[in-house]
Amino acid sequence: MSLSIIELFVYGLFAYSSMLVLITSINKEPPAGKTPAIIRSIYLIPGIICAAILALAGTTDIGTVTIDLQNVIKNLNNTETWSEATTSTSTIILQNEIWIIVHVMIMLVMIAYVIQQLLELIMKH
Repeated sequence: MSLSIIELFVYGLFAYSSMLVLITSINKEPPAGKTPAIIRSIYLIPGIICAAILALAGTTDIGTVTIDLQNVIKNLNNTETWSEATTSTSTIILQNEIWIIVHVMIMLVMIAYVIQQLLELIMKH
């Protein structure tokens, strides 16, 4: 799977910020009603999806594009300018498989929390 550097940043931002919110919410008091439990669970779902995308990316090729300007030709009779540009792509390869395991663990922790919140929501009278 090939990701751009922007996609990797956005997916990581969602996944890691969701995990950070989960960690900080553990220190607070548990929700008193049904509404806070649902809201906490809903906010974690995008983080779960993004962690899954990062885990499925595996050893990722991150593509970067550079544009090199080669020629500029000016016509002396007119004010027109022609230019030729070439694009080249280079890739950064993330080869360490530990990131797959880290993202799977983040995803599983958030899934377990959402399931726990839903079970508490069902079991409360």
